Formats: sequence, C-alpha cells, structure tokens
Amino acid sequence: MTKFIKRHLQTMTKLCPSICPTLPVVRKCCFCVPVRKGVTIFGYVNLVLSLLSLPLLVFLVVEQMTIPKAEQSTAKPLEETHDHLDPLIHLSLTIAFITVDVTMTIVLLVGAHKKKKSLLKIYLYFGIVFQLLTLCVDLAYFDYVEYIENTVYFFFLALNVYLLFLVNSTIHVIEESSEVQYVVYQETRQSA
Repeated sequence: MTKFIKRHLQTMTKLCPSICPTLPVVRKCCFCVPVRKGVTIFGYVNLVLSLLSLPLLVFLVVEQMTIPKAEQSTAKPLEETHDHLDPLIHLSLTIAFITVDVTMTIVLLVGAHKKKKSLLKIYLYFGIVFQLLTLCVDLAYFDYVEYIENTVYFFFLALNVYLLFLVNSTIHVIEESSEVQYVVYQETRQSA
C-alpha cells in the first residue's frame, strides 16, 4: 500500500508543474524597483502603518469600554446597529491580528534583508492564511454604510495581496540566483 502511495505522489509531483497553475514571477516592483528592494519597502511601509494604527485601536477599545450602552444605542438608529455583534470583540481581535502582523512583518524584513528563502516562505504561507482569516472576521463585522472606511479597507487588503505576490516572486528570484551560483561554482571547479 505504501509503494502505491509513494508512486502516486511521485506521479503527481511530476504532473503538477504542467497541470497546477502558477503565479507569474516579476523582476520589478511597481515596474521600477527590483523585487527584493520592493518587498523591503513594502515591508517597512506595512510595519509603520501597523504600528501607527495600534494606538488608534487601543483608543477605540477604551472608548467602547467607557461609553455606557445607553449612549451607544442612541448614537445610531436601530437598523444600523449590529446588536448581535459586539464591537469590543472586533476591536480586540483586530489589535491581536495587528500584533501578529507586526511580528510577521519583522520576519519578512529579516528574510528580505538576509535573502533567507525559508523566512520568506514562512511569511508567504502565514500571510495567505492570515489574510483569509482576517477577511472572514472583518466581513462578519462589515458595515455597508461606511463607504470611505470600506474603500480604505479594501485598498489595504489589495496592498497586502500585492505584497504576498511580491514575496512569492522574491522567493523564485532567490531560488534562481542560488541555482545559477551553484552551476557557476561547479563549472569553475571542474575546469581547475
């Protein structure tokens, strides 16, 4: 039985490059900066924005905790409130998500500076799962009336997806450059 599974896995790995869809690999970020520098720039921008949003979110949590429930219910009409969803829970989850995002962005920056493919892959896989998780939680608390907030939210979501795309391209560029260096080393060693 295990021979069958091994053979099946080998067949699937051989077929996967021709069957499985792959993302295109870019060499430039925003058509002008090399992709690794672009990932570094986007990483620092992401880190700064995340760190700037933390005090605002903590302020909103404190405000939610100090305003009595009676004042909150009179502030908005009844049809606009989400009675079944507590904004305090959403704000606390968002703060936790941003804290994790800051940690993972530091992993990304270390990986990008040191050309560590393993750290970049950790960020890529974690980032995909994390973006989907954050999107699912935020959609539960989504307010369709707030057009400006929604536009800003989806703009930052698009930037994060683009960052993940750039990280994937950086991983491929690092793999290609390491293969080229190995081949050059082998050729020079054989000729000597």
